Amino acid sequence: MDKELVKKFADKYPEINELLEKHQEMENQVAELSQKPYLTPEEEVKLKELKKEKLYIKEKIYKIIKTKEGIKID
Repeated sequence: MDKELVKKFADKYPEINELLEKHQEMENQVAELSQKPYLTPEEEVKLKELKKEKLYIKEKIYKIIKTKEGIKID
């Protein structure tokens, strides 16, 4: 994620800011789980779900930027 670009638009659009905060929370949870030497099956499922949700939020942020600003982000 191009964090600098997204932060620029987060200041301008509250919905992007809200999604960015949620994305960062999930990123912290992923990092916390990834540091464990061993994950229980439940933790493995949670990690996969967090990663999917993070990706969904990232795509949603990019879609909002594209719609409102006409900027395509890869």
